[in-house]
Amino acid sequence: MLVRNNVQFDSLIFGSAIAFESGVYSKYPLFCPYAYKKNNTVRSHDIAVNYNYLDPTTEWENNSMLLETTVTKPLALLKDGHWTYPYFDCGGGDIWMVTYSSPIFFFDQRNDTLQFRGVATIDIEMTNIDINQCDADPTSDQTESKELDMFRGTHKCAATTKCVAKHGLGFRTGAYDCYCEDGYYFPYANAEHKAFNGTEVEEYFRYQRNVDQTLFMCIKCAPGCDTCVDGSPCLRRSSEVIRLLMMILMVFTIAAICIVSGVTFMYRKQLAIKTASPLFLQLMCLGGILSCFQYFILFLDVSLIVCTIRIWPLHLGFFVMYGSLIMKTWRISVIFSVGTTKRIHLPDQMLIQRFGIIVAIAFCLLMSWTLTRPPTIETIKTDDTLKFYVCSYGVWEYAFTGVEVAFLLYGGYLCYTVRKAPAHFNESKHITWSVYNAIILGTFMALVTRFILISSGPDMLYLLNFIQIQVYVTVTMAFIFAPKFWAVYKKVDISETSTNVITQTITGRVKQTNVFPQQAKPEVKKTMTAGTQTNII
Repeated sequence: MLVRNNVQFDSLIFGSAIAFESGVYSKYPLFCPYAYKKNNTVRSHDIAVNYNYLDPTTEWENNSMLLETTVTKPLALLKDGHWTYPYFDCGGGDIWMVTYSSPIFFFDQRNDTLQFRGVATIDIEMTNIDINQCDADPTSDQTESKELDMFRGTHKCAATTKCVAKHGLGFRTGAYDCYCEDGYYFPYANAEHKAFNGTEVEEYFRYQRNVDQTLFMCIKCAPGCDTCVDGSPCLRRSSEVIRLLMMILMVFTIAAICIVSGVTFMYRKQLAIKTASPLFLQLMCLGGILSCFQYFILFLDVSLIVCTIRIWPLHLGFFVMYGSLIMKTWRISVIFSVGTTKRIHLPDQMLIQRFGIIVAIAFCLLMSWTLTRPPTIETIKTDDTLKFYVCSYGVWEYAFTGVEVAFLLYGGYLCYTVRKAPAHFNESKHITWSVYNAIILGTFMALVTRFILISSGPDMLYLLNFIQIQVYVTVTMAFIFAPKFWAVYKKVDISETSTNVITQTITGRVKQTNVFPQQAKPEVKKTMTAGTQTNII
């Protein structure tokens, strides 16, 4: 009666049996009542009449081995049982089924022992049970039903698709759809259902000899798309014309700096060049070339390596170029602030030492930046919802910008202190213009690029970066070199428009000091003609 009730009151259970251990049932050596469904009725009979369920090859052996487990209470859990693999019951129900068998224990209270008495089984009809051929979810806990998941991972979805199980189709293969993975789109745009039918996929691979692996594959989205429904672009591509034009102009800029450097070296003994320290003029050219070189890095595809490399020529070029300018201004400031009765000798070798300290500090800061806080890649969306990638440097970028602004402000202070100091060919005035230009226009362009027009697209960023480099490099070079080359070209001699005083110049290299009579004050003339000389180290 017990096995008949199991079958009658559960629609999923096709059959149920209780197989007793030999000698447990007093009337027969072996007894195994079995109830099952047939023609919408429940039938039952004794399996032991025609079937030896104690045979070692049967599932009986798996349950009897549970006797080796030591327990304190006669309690059998679901995990103590055993699920068979699905099988087709030929000659019986002629259906697919799976059997679950659980041991029956008897607890002898007299000696506290657990004795094996038999096995209870149920046969579950699988005709209406769905087969899940999709991959198992590694994040879900399936320990209680892992035996029923033996079909997991047997789907035929292509590598560009993902399997999504369909329910209610019963015990059959192909009960799934192959949807496109993120980053791919369905190739048939007019299809109502944007997925490959699992049944069709299974049929194709079952009967086709020459398998076309691309037949059920999705198409990769355009670059930059996380998801898509077609091949429409997601990235804002820069204009090739603008890129080429900016590249040509930057090449011309670097070529012009090289020409300036060559002319400076060629006429290094001319008074207009010699009084301005040709060595520091060459360093300015080097810094300008470094600053321009980082612009070429912008044309590479954005990556962590590209973002890391870019900061080196950008900031080293800044400190090399403006460090040279500020060192020259510092020398003028020292000369005209020590007093009116002393002459100062500050040769280039002495300034190079201080200049080297500035560059070394910048190098150490860049190394710390590179090692401690590498850049990241930030996605920016344009006004038309397209996106592009830019380098993001975090707090180090603002810290370095603050250091550079403070450096320029110090240069501005030095320019203020030397505003009335006479200098050969009025160089202090040109240095002042250069520093103020970097502070005002350079900072303005940096703010516009970083916070205002960043969402305008890569073309606008390329253009703004180009203008920013021109402000920092080209304008500064024009302020410093144009008057000197003009003086060389016109062969201007200070002696023609000034009073000659034999003394040490502010560069420490020329023996003849010239002061414009209209601008020189009496105390300055007195300083220029003083008979003593002080060396500052």
